Amino acid sequence: MEALKQYKIGFTGLANGRHHFPFDIGPAFFDCFDHSEIERASVHLDLNLDKESNMLVFDFVFRGWIELVCGRCLGCYHEPVDHQQRIYVKFGDDFKEQSEDVLVIPHTESHFDTAQYVFEFLHLMLPLRRVHPDDEAGASGCDQVMLKRVKEHTPGHRRADSAGPNRESPFEALKSLRFDKDN
Repeated sequence: MEALKQYKIGFTGLANGRHHFPFDIGPAFFDCFDHSEIERASVHLDLNLDKESNMLVFDFVFRGWIELVCGRCLGCYHEPVDHQQRIYVKFGDDFKEQSEDVLVIPHTESHFDTAQYVFEFLHLMLPLRRVHPDDEAGASGCDQVMLKRVKEHTPGHRRADSAGPNRESPFEALKSLRFDKDN
């Protein structure tokens, strides 16, 4: 958890105005969280804080890449990251989440922990369909050897070395059965 200490932003000693906090997010960050889908990444975060007398505005600007596993060929690839997110932090009596981007913290707080928000924002950026991007010529970036192996094990695919009907199908034996009423 020592790696997350830097993400706790102390705002009480800061003057009103804009403040900048740069972070480089890598594997050590994700090791601090259970059940992270991200293991390897190189993301630069520019965290900008606009401090006002009654509110804090945090702007998160992410740039870099996250390593993902391709759902087609199971090879690793780098998914580019270029995203911005903003949250507003107001002061009140208790901790409360007014909406997905507006939070209320007690007046007595002196720090705001951004680590969980960084973790969640990066996970929300992950695409649902994780596939190697195509190259400049439009060809798939997937491992072609693995794609060939997957195609060989696709139902209905006939291998070049198999003679006759597809013996792997359990329905081949049923095709020879007759259910005529005359017999």
